[in-house]
Amino acid sequence: MNLGILRIIGILLFVYLTWRNLRDNYEEDKIVTYSWISLLGFFVGGRITYGLINFGIWNDSWLSWFSVWNKPGMDYVGGFLSLILVNFIFSKLNNWKFIPFCEDILINVLLLIVFLMGDEFLRTKFDLKVGGYLLLLILLMFFVNLAKKKYRSLVWYKSGKKGFAFFATGFISFLILGILGIVFKVNLIYSILYWIISLISLVGLGILG
Repeated sequence: MNLGILRIIGILLFVYLTWRNLRDNYEEDKIVTYSWISLLGFFVGGRITYGLINFGIWNDSWLSWFSVWNKPGMDYVGGFLSLILVNFIFSKLNNWKFIPFCEDILINVLLLIVFLMGDEFLRTKFDLKVGGYLLLLILLMFFVNLAKKKYRSLVWYKSGKKGFAFFATGFISFLILGILGIVFKVNLIYSILYWIISLISLVGLGILG
């Protein structure tokens, strides 16, 4: 099976599920536009982040930055943060509530990354590092679904506002990413950055609650 099909399936599922799940609460035409622009932001942001982190990897030609099929390379954290930036811009332009919108789209984003990373997992012939991150993503998807259903029953979360799953997922995921970075001997600076984002998510969760 051509492994690239997983990437295509992930992209199409993201567009379809974004339209299907959000069309009742947001303008349908704007959601369709958002889905494609957010994908562009995700891939461009992830590609640029990967190139900067591994600066010099594409020294042969500046065109290598765009040769995504011949010279793959994608930083999913950079892509995710770029997509959050797109969410912020779209929310401001359309008078949407930023945090609730991020929560509404979160499960679709995680599913997209699962397909992309699943493709990478097969391409690397079941690399342990990629498999660890893939397992984390799958567990996070279950957590998001559970959190969205149960968060209002938490005694300490008095506000009951939508956004619990978004901030809680950010706190847990980046905390674990920092730990995995140490386990897989990634540059310590990245682990520290992940923990800072985790702390910001925790503070946001506290303020919202």
